[in-house]
Amino acid sequence: MKGPAKQLMKFVCAAMASAMVCTAFVTLGGCTDPEGNGKEPPAVLQSHYLRDIYEDYFSVGAAVLSGNYARYDEAGLMAHFSSITAENEMKWRFLEPAEGDFSYEAADELVSWAEEHDTAVRGHCLVWYKSLPAWLAEKEMDREEALAVLDRHITEVMTHFGDSVYVWDVVNEALHNSVTAAQLASGDIWRTGQEASGDGCVDWYGLCGVDFIKEAFRTAARVRDELGLDVKLFYNDYSLNNPNKRMAAVKLVETLRADGIPIDGIGMQAHYRLPSYTADPEGFMKNFEDSVKTFTDLGLEVQITELDLCVYASNDTPQAFDALPLDVEIAQAEMYADLFSVCRKYADPKREGKGAVTNITTWGVADDHTWATNSAHREYPLIFARDYSEKRAYTEIIDF
Repeated sequence: MKGPAKQLMKFVCAAMASAMVCTAFVTLGGCTDPEGNGKEPPAVLQSHYLRDIYEDYFSVGAAVLSGNYARYDEAGLMAHFSSITAENEMKWRFLEPAEGDFSYEAADELVSWAEEHDTAVRGHCLVWYKSLPAWLAEKEMDREEALAVLDRHITEVMTHFGDSVYVWDVVNEALHNSVTAAQLASGDIWRTGQEASGDGCVDWYGLCGVDFIKEAFRTAARVRDELGLDVKLFYNDYSLNNPNKRMAAVKLVETLRADGIPIDGIGMQAHYRLPSYTADPEGFMKNFEDSVKTFTDLGLEVQITELDLCVYASNDTPQAFDALPLDVEIAQAEMYADLFSVCRKYADPKREGKGAVTNITTWGVADDHTWATNSAHREYPLIFARDYSEKRAYTEIIDF
């Protein structure tokens, strides 16, 4: 038996075994209903928590909102994760809605939950061109004023959270959406102009040039040293599996290091689309692995910070089905398995002076809440289904 038939048989057998264990688990009272309607949701196997399975490789996390992590926790899903990221609550717009007036309530509640559940917190993010409060987006600033605003915000936020956050995305998405070979050769790699415009946006590069990135990392390193924090400082961006954008990120790292400014790691967001993989699985995975190897060869940690695998080819693709088809779910599971396999390979490379993959975080917990669902279609990008059951992606990433 080969190919899809073998995969299908494998998943059927796994589902039968899972069902037998889940029956016993429910009998023991291990499940609760996330909706509170008296019905038992699919059980999560206690022996199959991702945080335990991957303990010797890297932490496994998920992005959550203040309005949904309690529901996922009640359903047993949060026990899978040893790390969480605030999907919105630590962005500038939420933390400093008025100039100098910081609001930490929602973020603090999430941090408190994490501490109570032995779960680490990724800080996302200190500096981004978007999701900024109106007062900042509309503020008239010159270069010096803009750098001073960055310094004050970073200092205040890092001081508040202290060691409660183990890694910060210091700067998010400072490179072009996509980088051409010509742009890479000329050094025209920075997000600015039209790419950094719109409501709630500031063109930091237009105001400060590359100094805004230097100042952000310099300030974060200063606060870390002054307070003695055990926190890593990351640059985070999407499409870093693209060869040109990969090398643009390398230039960013080299720019910081040339001035003696610390950077500890690269966050590869990994918002990928299944058709990009199925069209050329070997080519897709080669680009992904080449990026992981390039960054770890620089002595940097790599974290996959916002992983989700959309099944539609684009945001505008019309909805084609009301439930995830089996063949699509199997292909998505294979893609998840390949990505996790590469990350395991680089989790503990034991190479002198090289970095390692230290975390994979999915951008969401289950398919009932995902930023990728829009007016054109419902998406299914995560490893747990809308009813909180384990998808085939889950089965594949634990089968190694």
